[in-house]
Amino acid sequence: MKIEKLTTGPKQHLFGFHDICAWNSNNDRLVAIEVDDITTPPNPAIEFGLGYVSEDKIFHRFGYTHAFNYPQGARQQWLYNTNNVIVNDIKNGNVFSKIYDTDTQKEIETCEASTHVITDDGWAFGLNYARLFRLGAYGYAGTVDHTANERTPVKDGIIKHNIFSKEKLLLVSTKQLSEFEMNPQLGLHHYLTHLVLSPDQKRIAFLHRYKLKDGGETTRLCTIGTDGSELRCLVTGFLSHFDWMDNEHVMIWGRTGSGIEKFRSSLMYRIIPNSLLQQAKKTIKKFRSKNQPSATTESPFHWLSVQDKNEPSINFVANGVITEDGHPMYCPTNRNWFVCDNYPDNHDGIRTLFLYSLKDDKKIDLGKFKMINDKPNIKESIAILKGTDESILKAVGLESFIFTRSGLHCDLHPRWSPNGKMVAFDSIHEGDRQIYMIDVNDILNGKEK
Repeated sequence: MKIEKLTTGPKQHLFGFHDICAWNSNNDRLVAIEVDDITTPPNPAIEFGLGYVSEDKIFHRFGYTHAFNYPQGARQQWLYNTNNVIVNDIKNGNVFSKIYDTDTQKEIETCEASTHVITDDGWAFGLNYARLFRLGAYGYAGTVDHTANERTPVKDGIIKHNIFSKEKLLLVSTKQLSEFEMNPQLGLHHYLTHLVLSPDQKRIAFLHRYKLKDGGETTRLCTIGTDGSELRCLVTGFLSHFDWMDNEHVMIWGRTGSGIEKFRSSLMYRIIPNSLLQQAKKTIKKFRSKNQPSATTESPFHWLSVQDKNEPSINFVANGVITEDGHPMYCPTNRNWFVCDNYPDNHDGIRTLFLYSLKDDKKIDLGKFKMINDKPNIKESIAILKGTDESILKAVGLESFIFTRSGLHCDLHPRWSPNGKMVAFDSIHEGDRQIYMIDVNDILNGKEK
């Protein structure tokens, strides 16, 4: 199976996350970020190149950004059926988005708000990347969190704006989420992250997370209409990566219905002294909740199919076939298939890229890619991370946090082309960080075993 290298050195190249398409609608340009050094988190004082890779594997720079993180990039994405790209940037500590015409290589528009995802008709949905950065999530250095003193900001959340009319409104606030089907007093710092549009672009799935006084964190998978209708909390627990399976189901990795989640929602949790919480957590983990939907009585973590309804059903996906977390993306032209990766194994640091067929309940490996042993620049990274909450750095560990926010931590984050024939991914297995592609069309059509 041939794997093509789309970018080359001496500069490093990346796209970012697995939840948006890197190619334009003609499948002949792949947007990417170009950097010189991947040993630190992105320094907002540096201008990072923004460009696209053409079919002849040449990187064409058309602009720049100061606002990105290695896991999710700058949310650079093509505007529907055009060669225009929208991307986030920073000015005076505030995040905004701007639009480039990649044909003329000129900036043609700016938008007051950030963009995380955007619909084909120009409605963009953004987040507070300064709050995300402060709380150790996927935000941008060099930003100012004006909500730092608010546990559940009332004027902050998912921002909806139109790139044509410039209309701007708050789709749903963080405070509204903190009071929706949960105890509003639970959680020290609430934030919203990981917006993903449904295939028909009528709903958004996202994660509502909040820090806890025992040092942990709870995640809720929520959905809302792009018009602000029918807010739902589908499931609560230890949840991570997800994608829409179709317009009515979300697949997510995690654990739900555990005893520790029930304990954290209880009156006892709120009144027990902090000094006793750790021992209480150890005790309560022996029990499982009977009041929340749970998909398993065996292994606590699974890929789950969650129905987008007020009382959702929860079922397994790839049960016993895929047994670890990764970054899934469903094929846009054939949603029987998704592409995914996993984290480096403990022995050789190998990441595996693979396809999965729901119909056949079959996993097909596409390749294995080794991490490298280079270490991040701790001294320079500390200065870049200024503004990140000290409790977050302490809980995760400074070196570990810096590594995961540097370009040396390179998840594959596979992404489909619009025609459903190719998969692109970031990798560092050859010693530098570049973008690769693999043609999977024959596999999907049953021509390759």
